[in-house]
Amino acid sequence: MEEEKVLGVIPHAGLKKGLFKSESCNLVVTNKRGIVAKFSKDVYKKEAQERAEETKQGGRGRFKQFLSSASTMTTFYKRYLEMLPEDILKETPGTFVIEPSTVVKTQLKEGRRYSDEDGFKQQNPHSLLIVMPKAKLQFNFSGDIRNARSLLSDLFGKI
Repeated sequence: MEEEKVLGVIPHAGLKKGLFKSESCNLVVTNKRGIVAKFSKDVYKKEAQERAEETKQGGRGRFKQFLSSASTMTTFYKRYLEMLPEDILKETPGTFVIEPSTVVKTQLKEGRRYSDEDGFKQQNPHSLLIVMPKAKLQFNFSGDIRNARSLLSDLFGKI
């Protein structure tokens, strides 16, 4: 039997909980299932402190320590690439699994692109809908939609 391994992460995904409410998470894709890793402030703070301490141990000053700690938000999701799936599941309460065999439908929509009055190009978040017999999960995320499509197609079939 093939060992489960992390293929990639769709970072900073917001799991819709209501009309104006969403919960922060990272969607971790393995070769066997999807893991919705809930965001925890405690885990985030610990990671930021560890990065600042590593920078301090490297002989860097306070400003470099601050920058190292501040960059945690943009790169926090990369830690999942090095973790075992079972460790990801245990890390934060509320983290759950999406088994591909239970998924009835998936739909991935690219966010609309537009330019504001100053010509600055912007894009609305992408959306991912996963329909299962007893639940509908709606995620919004920014980032590379081609990478997300590839990861999700590996797990759920062509999207």
